[in-house]
Amino acid sequence: MGAQDRPDPLLARSVIVTGTHYSTTTLVGALLHTAPEFHLLHEPLNPEPTPSYDSLGPPRWYEYYDDSRWEELHDNLARILQRGPVIPEFLARLGRARSPKQLGQALRYAQRKFPVLLARKPAILKGPFLAFSALTLQQRAGCKVVLCVRHPGAFAESLLRKTDGFCFRDLASQPALMAMLPDEADEIARSAREDRTPLEQAALLWRVVYGFAANHLLPDPRTTLVRQEDFMGHRDATARRLLAFIGGTETAATRRFLIQNFQTRAGDSDRDSYIRRDPRLATMKWRQRLSGEDVKLLQTMTAPLAATFGYGEASWQH
Repeated sequence: MGAQDRPDPLLARSVIVTGTHYSTTTLVGALLHTAPEFHLLHEPLNPEPTPSYDSLGPPRWYEYYDDSRWEELHDNLARILQRGPVIPEFLARLGRARSPKQLGQALRYAQRKFPVLLARKPAILKGPFLAFSALTLQQRAGCKVVLCVRHPGAFAESLLRKTDGFCFRDLASQPALMAMLPDEADEIARSAREDRTPLEQAALLWRVVYGFAANHLLPDPRTTLVRQEDFMGHRDATARRLLAFIGGTETAATRRFLIQNFQTRAGDSDRDSYIRRDPRLATMKWRQRLSGEDVKLLQTMTAPLAATFGYGEASWQH
């Protein structure tokens, strides 16, 4: 009995944590992984995976596996969720290591995969690049989706600081995805052909990902939304809400995670991990780093959609 008849039971009980990249998916995924009912599956649609995790290795960022590609998506994710040849794969990755960094990544792979040998569990499918394919997984497998979102200004500041922008050819070259984005298709195609500033790219990518989510994911009760700001002042309540949504148990590990990773710290947090956050600083620093002109452009390009996610006029004060 295959994917067309019945989805893999582990996959059907898994939870997708997605949004744009730099939208706190790593943080939320790690938080939900403190629930003993789940394993954590890291970025299964990353086209440039390190040796530290499994990926389907799609050809593009934000690959959209639509209904016609359901069996391909299903079968590969189900394979990763199974026990499989973990030890031979670990030894192979260890043998391919050519630097201390790659050696550490191979060891990290073992750390992530050996728990799968001990217990069959559904997974927290943590991956920003699942943002579009999450719809197919939800419709065909029944997966729950935790949608992570940050203010457009916060997302743009992170994208500008950590990358050179975003190449829209990865979206424009997917006809099935463009058909799902009729209001943005022309601008995506134009951005794939013409030079756009990294700030404009950030604004458009935020609008595309969350416009898709607003139209296709949020109307489904199997989707819940979490904003980065929800952890500022409502840390414990937000964690409990998310755990209750996925059917996970709050544990001592959950409480330790919250205490260790949500602390006010002196100075900046640029060198911190994707998990440790000063909630106040994380929601404010973009206002210090972006110019007034930058903020005005972002607001012009994203404000109507941003307001539907709770980012109204007051949130743009610079």
